[in-house]
Amino acid sequence: MYNVKDWRVFGRNLFKPPFKFSDSLINEARIAYVVNGSTRIYSANQYFDLKNDDLFIMKSDNFINNWNENPNDELSYVIAFQLTADFLKYLYEDQLPPWFKKVATHPAAPVLKISAHPMIVSFINNLKFYFDNPIHLTEEVIKIKMKELVSLLVQVDASGSVKTMLSNLFNATDYSFKEVIQKNLFEGLNLDDLAFLTGMSLSSFRRKFMATYHVSPNKYIINKRLEKAQNLLKTSTMGIAEIAYDCGFSDEGYFSKTFKKHFNLSPSQYRA
Repeated sequence: MYNVKDWRVFGRNLFKPPFKFSDSLINEARIAYVVNGSTRIYSANQYFDLKNDDLFIMKSDNFINNWNENPNDELSYVIAFQLTADFLKYLYEDQLPPWFKKVATHPAAPVLKISAHPMIVSFINNLKFYFDNPIHLTEEVIKIKMKELVSLLVQVDASGSVKTMLSNLFNATDYSFKEVIQKNLFEGLNLDDLAFLTGMSLSSFRRKFMATYHVSPNKYIINKRLEKAQNLLKTSTMGIAEIAYDCGFSDEGYFSKTFKKHFNLSPSQYRA
């Protein structure tokens, strides 16, 4: 990461997927550009699929980032920009543009996805030169590049979504416990993931779950996923592997074993 004073501002990251990590943005936000790779980002009540040349803005929230394996064993490559309220005040010398100050009439989603745009692609390609020649990345150049990025995002946005997001960057959203559970029942997330999205430790999450649903989280989640699978086997022509994935099982073998234990029939026998 390249810094301005004590603020981490931007940098690039190359890594080998598949790779999953939990990311808590507290009083900070992030703008990221996918140079290579694909990922699904989970928030408490939504998920977002991103691929090459997608740019996305993440406001203060908890996220789980699940990067998919690439063809030919390629590395994933992401360029990320960090934002805090104090850094933005410094960047604009306390003369913040109106879109940072305006109070949004509608809350912003935790992630805003911006698909490939020639102006953004050109900006990123120019930035790659500086990564390859870091001697030119002075503090003044970094400040200019950050302002340029924000300006471009506002220019390419015809819907006003970027301005809404910029005015909400550091406003964390409150979610109900049940909302987080119900929105992620079939997403293949484990208990650690769900606890993270609720902002709880695993032990606190288990206690809250028992108090709310009067059953253990593992039993509740497995039963709900199997109920959905049972319905899909009866009403759809989806393949067994596709149903397993759609119901939150990442492994077809485990799904079949669990289904047979619950219904005394394999998925294919049940469908027949």
